[in-house]
Amino acid sequence: MGSYISPLQVRQVARPRMGRLLLTLSLAFGSSLLCTHSVAGPSIVPDDIAYKPKTTPAEDQTNDVVVGTAELPGAPPATATPYPDQIPAPETTQYMGNNLCPDHSGTHINLQKSVTITRFLRASPQSANAGNLFAAESEVPALIRTQLSTNFHSISPNVLAFGFADPTLNETQLKQQAQKIARQARTQFVLSGTIDDMSMSAPDTTYNPNLYRQAANLFHDVTTIKKFDKRTRVMNLSVQLRDGFTGELLFNKQFSASGIWNTRAPIGFDSPAFYKTHYGKQVSLLTEKASREIAQVIHCQPFMASVDSQPGQAQILLHGGANNGLHAGDTLSLYQLIVVGSNTEYQVNETRLVKRDTRLHLSEVYPSHSIAQVEGGSYLNGHYLAVSE
Repeated sequence: MGSYISPLQVRQVARPRMGRLLLTLSLAFGSSLLCTHSVAGPSIVPDDIAYKPKTTPAEDQTNDVVVGTAELPGAPPATATPYPDQIPAPETTQYMGNNLCPDHSGTHINLQKSVTITRFLRASPQSANAGNLFAAESEVPALIRTQLSTNFHSISPNVLAFGFADPTLNETQLKQQAQKIARQARTQFVLSGTIDDMSMSAPDTTYNPNLYRQAANLFHDVTTIKKFDKRTRVMNLSVQLRDGFTGELLFNKQFSASGIWNTRAPIGFDSPAFYKTHYGKQVSLLTEKASREIAQVIHCQPFMASVDSQPGQAQILLHGGANNGLHAGDTLSLYQLIVVGSNTEYQVNETRLVKRDTRLHLSEVYPSHSIAQVEGGSYLNGHYLAVSE
């Protein structure tokens, strides 16, 4: 025989459910009165952003490898702490033995090194439509430059108005392009990157929400609770750092972040309003994290400067001076830059650095250049670099 439920028990069970239902309806009705312009007429979601963003397979992260050209021993970096409201992407960055920080007794630690940051490329042009964020290609490098110059005084960054990390170029062409940029800008390193994705996971939740979503959005905006908020947007970056003299890849890593994009106004990437959004704050934190890792790799590399010499002269000109932290009386090692042709590929060359026994003694130091004496009185013939060790 089934148990008997009295009318009083039915009313006691139904009363809490009715209360929750009335609360939900009242929120939805109130938000619809405030947002009637969002549901009237056609959707304001641009057609070319209303798609499901492509996700990067986890196995692609295995290509995030840090390599180096200077044979320097050391220890790996500390693991960074994930940011709040952000699920950290899997990182498999490898720091090879010849790219680890050396003992801090090295003279190159305090010398200022220069890096040229090129304009980033955007892999998915449509992903910048929401919010009119088309300035991301120039603003993301500018953010990294600001972070480097503000927080790391031993790094001198500058930004170019064009990019070079063309996906159609092979590794040999990328090396040659990096060498060309570094030679023209007179910098030691070249930093390039690609904005892989800036898309929203569900554009309609921001641009064309239904009645229930309007109530949920209002709840998240009022309470500032980010969990379960569907208005998420990603920022995926691929960053590469190359040695300007050899073109070799020193650092290659993908950085990812996500934030809430709850504005429908075309505020632009380079506006104060953008950085007030939760998404803008996460992008700023992401570039700060990338800058720290880039700075660490640059910090661990030796200072290198090009040398102008002529056969028969023991006195040479070095493209580095007091602005880089050099002083009269400093002694630097001498490496010869040698270009070797490939035995298997046509018109493919490889640049190598060969250490010579001769050393350079700085006799006169000026802001941007120095005069050095070749110890032993020997003269140089070829292309050489002065290297701190």
